[in-house]
Amino acid sequence: MKWLGVLLAIGLLAGRAGDQVAGVQAAQLAGLTWLRAPLPPPETAALVAPPDPGAVCPRPAARLDRTLYDHLLGAGAAFSCGNRVDGLLHFPGTPADPLRPFDQLATQLRAARQEILLANMVWDSGDGAPGARLAGALADLRRHVQAHPHDYPQGMTVRILLGNSVRFDSLLDPTTNAFNAARDLLTAGLPLAGPPEAGWRLELANYRYAAPHSHMKLLVLDGQRVTAGGFNVSALHLPASVPGGGDVQDLALQVSGPVAVQAAAAFRDTWRHSRPLVCRPGAQAATVRRDCRLGDPVHAEPWTPPVTRAVTRGPGGQARVYGLYRRSGYESGDGALRALFGAAQSRIDLLQSQVSGDLRCDLSFTAPGGCPLRTRGLPVWQAVAEAVRQRHVHVRLVLDPEPLLRFEALSLLGGLLGELRPLGLEDHLEVRWAAGRLHTKAALIDGAMTVVGSTNLHFSSFGARGLTEYDLATSDPGAVAAVQATFDRTWRQASPVRLPWWQRGAQLSGPGERRRP
Repeated sequence: MKWLGVLLAIGLLAGRAGDQVAGVQAAQLAGLTWLRAPLPPPETAALVAPPDPGAVCPRPAARLDRTLYDHLLGAGAAFSCGNRVDGLLHFPGTPADPLRPFDQLATQLRAARQEILLANMVWDSGDGAPGARLAGALADLRRHVQAHPHDYPQGMTVRILLGNSVRFDSLLDPTTNAFNAARDLLTAGLPLAGPPEAGWRLELANYRYAAPHSHMKLLVLDGQRVTAGGFNVSALHLPASVPGGGDVQDLALQVSGPVAVQAAAAFRDTWRHSRPLVCRPGAQAATVRRDCRLGDPVHAEPWTPPVTRAVTRGPGGQARVYGLYRRSGYESGDGALRALFGAAQSRIDLLQSQVSGDLRCDLSFTAPGGCPLRTRGLPVWQAVAEAVRQRHVHVRLVLDPEPLLRFEALSLLGGLLGELRPLGLEDHLEVRWAAGRLHTKAALIDGAMTVVGSTNLHFSSFGARGLTEYDLATSDPGAVAAVQATFDRTWRQASPVRLPWWQRGAQLSGPGERRRP
């Protein structure tokens, strides 16, 4: 979807001035709201440190942990200790159990006891779709709240946030995903209007801006557990054996502990820049477009993380986990990723859906030598190249083979190879096309740290006008081993990348070219 946003962004300067919200400079173009300048910085104190000073985490001893901790001081480092990694979610499911990862999420929704915060970019609706499965779980939860209110002494609040991203079936209407979610919720019997219900609150909103939109895929339960990854609530994340299934490979990391408070604060910050869905009483799924509308920006009500007493240390948690949140006007995650890649000593393994240099780099696809990395490469890719030059770090990269995405990747790879070939280091970069669609955004550094989340190493995810993103990074040995196993399996099944002839036709990957360090 990012390529479409790039094309639309060319017309931004022609847009008329839009309505101003809390000092935000925005414009209207083709019915879409575009940012003219970065958003104001977050007001959420919980992004910085826990309310209890005694809960602040000390500086870690491990090298890569120190790198992230130091770059996230004042931006979430205080929540990094005392966490527990609960595992990975793998997408898609199997032909025998196609909705398995979404069923796992649905089970977790039913088990919530105070608050559910769910952010995603895409929501596909209808019978058998992932969105209907999640809506059904929320309907089950509401019935339990009504039947057993004593189990929910604080009541239950559910907030669902869509990213205001366009779809191929609705190119000029980024509200479609929000209305799809509303349709599933109404079909499941969840009212979106009417008098307040004792112990139950359900709200749905859509991010306000189309450029940049929210690309975050995040689930926070009770301020205690967070799931972050690259998956959408989409049929593309179902097996190909299911009608409409895209068989897209993806990952999500699940963690319990203090980092969930920081994730909840990131959600709230994004929620503040969103528009709530307002429905009239008796709204129906079949007429949701007529019965509901998107209202004014949500009110920034006073907020404290739920059950903070219980999350000062995760149950049995010894893992260091770092929440990397970024958006327009708040770029702490950018610098953290750049520092992490730049600190690599031996190897970097990457699973990526989209990669690029800057926008000008995309336009240099036909130039001999590809993108000039030093002047047009993203700082994160410049850090990767510097790690190869200075410490002979080995880089393995698996990419989505989707034809529409290849030209950006090849422009960047040509530039990387141009940097390394004169130094005789071209064999330190190996790149393969995945055997099937790859939507994962994951990294492994020195076999000691992994990052899983929504951030593509693509210009749209970085800088003052970059998308809203959230990743989790951890040095937990079990998590690192699980992501490494996923990478190794994907690598074995992938095929070598060959650059175009005008970039000397170099093959960047192949069986037996070299041994893994």
